[in-house]
Amino acid sequence: MKPAPFEYLAVNSVSEAVTALQRYGPNSRIIAGGQSLMQEMNLRQTRPAFLVDINGIKELDYIRETANGLAIGALTRHRTVERSELVQKICPLLQEAVKHIAHFQIRNRGTIGGSLSHNAPGAEYGVVTRLLDAEIVAVGPDGERIIPAEKFFIGHFKTDLKPAEMVTEVRFPALSKETGYAFLEVTRRHGHIPIVSTAATLRLNPDDTVKEAHIALGNVSSKGVPYKVKAVSRLYGQKLTQDVLADLAKAIEAEVDPDPHADSEAVFVKQFSGITSRRVSELSSATYRKQVSSALSCRALNIAFQRIKGGI
Repeated sequence: MKPAPFEYLAVNSVSEAVTALQRYGPNSRIIAGGQSLMQEMNLRQTRPAFLVDINGIKELDYIRETANGLAIGALTRHRTVERSELVQKICPLLQEAVKHIAHFQIRNRGTIGGSLSHNAPGAEYGVVTRLLDAEIVAVGPDGERIIPAEKFFIGHFKTDLKPAEMVTEVRFPALSKETGYAFLEVTRRHGHIPIVSTAATLRLNPDDTVKEAHIALGNVSSKGVPYKVKAVSRLYGQKLTQDVLADLAKAIEAEVDPDPHADSEAVFVKQFSGITSRRVSELSSATYRKQVSSALSCRALNIAFQRIKGGI
């Protein structure tokens, strides 16, 4: 299919982009990599009347070291993040996550600002920003504001961006050398949208008990936002034994709240695909996502532990 008719404007500065968004109103959209937007337009799932192309804003394409970590411009391509030595040095978890985004052709075009603004369920950047309590910088008619990741994501494909606002920068804290980390996801096949994605960080005390641990999950919240697990706090002061992880898995499975409509949608897939296997019929179900979220979380913690101990 082809998109509905639209008008197109290329801009060369943030101020020009904001002015254009103001002029064209709520029926305008920013396009950068276009890897999600153009697909939706071609299927006519969205029909913006105006596209504001920000690829000319070269000042938004950067990765910089800051006093607290990293600052990444909104126009920075996934592939740039994936190959950056600075990202590997300061926030290697981010690089692990980016490797899971679609295929390299997509990563050559897609941008970090576009991915976060789109807020697709399970998207890798969203999970990492939520885990690390990153900050998203947005600019609009009223100037610049800094939005904590906890407040940036508000629903399925919805963010806290106001009309005529755009993401300009994402700020990630540095990971200490003592921090273990991991990113994992389950997809229908390589490069597909994640069914469940998880990111974890871990720090240990000298006696190998847990000093600090965090887990974030994607595509397990009925609100459609990246979810930071609360049950992980029960690990503090304990060693990561099989029994401790088994208890954590049960707690996570009980805590997460996947989309309640997932089961009926999975039945729809089964009915119209003509395939009757459990893997297809239940792959997107809420029950399956609960099970996967607990298993992936524990596996991610194990990988983080191995990283600390030099096993990876």
